[in-house]
Amino acid sequence: MERIKRRVLATASLYHVFNDASVVTLPTLFPILHTEGTLIKRYSDIGTIILIGLTVAIVLQPLIGHSAKGRHFRRLLALGALIAGTSLLLMTRANSFTTLILFFIGLRIGTSIYHPVGTSWISSTFSGCSLDRAMGIQSAFGNIGVFVSFTTTGILAQHFGWRVPLFLWGSLNFAAVAGGLILSRGTITRPAGRCEEKAVSWRKTFRSITVFIPMILLGGIAWGITLNYAPSLLNHRFGITISQTGIVLGSWIASGAVVTIFYGRISRLLGRMRTLAIAYAIITITTFALGAGSSIPLVVAAFIMFGTAMFITFPAVLSFIGSTVEPENRTAAFSLVSNLMIIGNVVFAFASGLLSDRFGIQIPFLLLGFIALSVFCYLLYTAARWRRHPEGSVTEPRDTSRPVTD
Repeated sequence: MERIKRRVLATASLYHVFNDASVVTLPTLFPILHTEGTLIKRYSDIGTIILIGLTVAIVLQPLIGHSAKGRHFRRLLALGALIAGTSLLLMTRANSFTTLILFFIGLRIGTSIYHPVGTSWISSTFSGCSLDRAMGIQSAFGNIGVFVSFTTTGILAQHFGWRVPLFLWGSLNFAAVAGGLILSRGTITRPAGRCEEKAVSWRKTFRSITVFIPMILLGGIAWGITLNYAPSLLNHRFGITISQTGIVLGSWIASGAVVTIFYGRISRLLGRMRTLAIAYAIITITTFALGAGSSIPLVVAAFIMFGTAMFITFPAVLSFIGSTVEPENRTAAFSLVSNLMIIGNVVFAFASGLLSDRFGIQIPFLLLGFIALSVFCYLLYTAARWRRHPEGSVTEPRDTSRPVTD
């Protein structure tokens, strides 16, 4: 049984590397495409690309959450990597803004599969403190993918052109398909996950995650603003070259990868709630520094601290949800979580493009600071309410065990 758990975690982590690397490759190229003025002419064009692509994901993910069951996990993850890889390769042939959007839609279709399916697979396989550890590890591998993509994309694009990174990561996704199918052999131990045999209750699922909605939305907003506008902030406002921009953003994601690897230990030491409170306080301070700062060393330091705080919130919130939602609604819950993150991403990524055209590229980060401050206050209120009414609160992780359901 432990061998099967290790295979599930290894497979999900592998796909997470290439899924998240694929997501950030094009946004890392936005400053170059904007400067060239051929495929992208305004910051609002960036917002339009994100709006259309993520709207497709919003429509698709509930369907995945409704239909995905234990027997489909490994095949769905392979299909997602295959579609993402094909879309990245096609993107190298884009010759207009319209074709770029079309191929980005394909990319978002492929990358929409991992988060509802992969996190559900982890949550149905692990429990208690081992769930925190597994969520932290799979989150860390996604961050590693982002780190490698940021650093390689900037360097390759500056020296060989913007199409080369797209070709590289498109090809690597095909390798991920083969590796994932090999790693996941033997993980299906019965016809379907027993805990997901009951019909999904979308109403009950939504009620069970309602308290987490502000935290979920902040995760999507922070990811969307940073991913799509941080390269332009560094390149256009501070004059940092595109290869150096990749290194700075790589440091941002590397700090997140390190802290999520140790999230299980941090959660046992501080508790999920205290961990989230500290993280949101740091996000508030650092994003204000990014929007208002004028010193390059200060901005780089703020980015690193921001990454440490931002990425630890993902496994913390996911672990809360995975240990709260009824087993039969778990995949549906993670599809809703992904959709809520995407909604926050879409709305604020699009608005940030318009605001940046009008007021400057630093405005989205000041806006993010105010949002993070609001969520921090909400979390303190929620924690106080749970202390007054512990019977209705969400429990901290316990080192319990339950049978593997896949």
